[in-house]
Amino acid sequence: MDGVRVAAIRALTAAEALARRDDIAEIWPEASRDRLDEILPRHAARAGFRFFAAEEHDLMVGFSYGYLGAPGQWWHDLVSAAMTDEQRRHWLAPGHFEFVELHVRPEFRRRGIGGTLHDALLDGLESRTAVLSTQVDNDAALALYRGRGWQIVVPELRFAAGGTSYSILGLELAGEDEE
Repeated sequence: MDGVRVAAIRALTAAEALARRDDIAEIWPEASRDRLDEILPRHAARAGFRFFAAEEHDLMVGFSYGYLGAPGQWWHDLVSAAMTDEQRRHWLAPGHFEFVELHVRPEFRRRGIGGTLHDALLDGLESRTAVLSTQVDNDAALALYRGRGWQIVVPELRFAAGGTSYSILGLELAGEDEE
């Protein structure tokens, strides 16, 4: 990799991830304490929760996490309402994986850490599809995801009136076969 050192990637249990909220807040400054103190524990309790941390010299420099989505979950239900019946059946079928967050400290970007965290989070999943949302103007994220095979499923969705516009992306996984 031409002398660029990639951070060590390791899986954290839900309890380990929750114990590292201060580290997560440093990497993800846009997240409010409410999100970290209320929503992260809710996500950590969901089926299929996975969390990966990138570390260099005991410093968390990035993380990714996700879980199995299901009806009755806020994100799932808003995205489901924005999809056609066919999209919903395909992308949000029972057992789909929701790729929730991927963040890398700015000073550690452009070193392959985001891609490695992406790949670690999806590796070995039994899900047939994965879905995520990212801001429509987040060119770096869109380039990373498109480069790894993600496709835009819903071009634009606002989770709140007047809020930021997001694109919903989907990825076919090598999980369970359709029959």
